[in-house]
Amino acid sequence: MKMTYKVAKLSGLQRQSGAVLIISLVMLLLLTIIGMSAVDITTLGTRISANTKDRALAFDAAETALNIAGRRLSPSEALPTSSTPGFLAGGMSDNWWHSETETWWTNNAEFITDYAGVYNGSNGIGYVIEQPVEERTNGAGQLVADVALGEPRPVTRFYRTTARGEGPGGTEVFVQSVFARKSYLNTVE
Repeated sequence: MKMTYKVAKLSGLQRQSGAVLIISLVMLLLLTIIGMSAVDITTLGTRISANTKDRALAFDAAETALNIAGRRLSPSEALPTSSTPGFLAGGMSDNWWHSETETWWTNNAEFITDYAGVYNGSNGIGYVIEQPVEERTNGAGQLVADVALGEPRPVTRFYRTTARGEGPGGTEVFVQSVFARKSYLNTVE
């Protein structure tokens, strides 16, 4: 008995042109683009978060310096004079802090050292108190006249205080406030 085998023709396999391979490569390219876009979005989000944190730390530092300056102007403290650290003897123009350099702040500001944040007084966290603007008043809340000194002459001094904070990434924040303090020119303070 003789066995014969039929060999199938491979004509169907020879006609394929690689469409599956092309579709697979296109899908792989699309997945790669989507993956790279996701990485870019994540990187951008990380940068935004880091900048926000840096600015928040700089603001906290400036606010701390401003609070310390406010304590310097409290009624229990002596009024600032030209020998008071951080006190500017002359008035400054508006928006002066935009043009002052790090060297200017180093020479004129009172740096704080009790800030518990990332940076301390050696890294540019400080304040300056400007020459006060005075307003003479005769309103309520005056002291009773001292017979020896005559009638008290009240004056309210307005101190513009500017504080500078710096974040770990180098972000600078300036915060300003005006403190008012009443004093009597012919009485002992």
